[in-house]
Amino acid sequence: MKVIGIVGLNGSGKDELVDYLHQRCGVPMLSAGDIVREIAKEESIARTRANLHEISQEYMTQYGKGYFMKRLIEKIEEREWEAVAISGIRTPADVETLRAHFGEDLVVVHVEVTDSFVRYQRVKRRGKLRDPETYEDFLRQDATEEEMFHVSETIQHADMTINNDGTLEAFHRRIEESLVQEMLSVEIACD
Repeated sequence: MKVIGIVGLNGSGKDELVDYLHQRCGVPMLSAGDIVREIAKEESIARTRANLHEISQEYMTQYGKGYFMKRLIEKIEEREWEAVAISGIRTPADVETLRAHFGEDLVVVHVEVTDSFVRYQRVKRRGKLRDPETYEDFLRQDATEEEMFHVSETIQHADMTINNDGTLEAFHRRIEESLVQEMLSVEIACD
């Protein structure tokens, strides 16, 4: 099984990469954020970004930093997939937990956007309630997530970087060249 873990800052295109792999090759999609949102729903907590961060912190403190990845590993092991993509890898412990379990079958991909304002504009276009209203709020959110999760350190553990500064079509071409043709076509049949 090939496990593709995606790391990147808010609005970088992590979910777009996972969605492309799903549409193009039928790769199942999982997200650490989905686990946090499930917990929020079970506990009847509004799914605001602040509440989700609080849940993440609480569960990582109580059950260890690799808690959410362990939950995803359980889901993966229940199935017999040829490949799976995981969006929302944030902490170095996430990578360590996945590498300890999957070894060389794990590929960590960093989705990079070099201009934070471009990321902000993309976040505004998606229009989710949990997203910040202003660019200043967006930058504060980046700083908070860096402090909580150490995303910049996690990015250093990536096996490859795919740039997403340009158009959606250009991003898809980069995904196709670096992941689908180089890696997944060997592992699974992508049409």
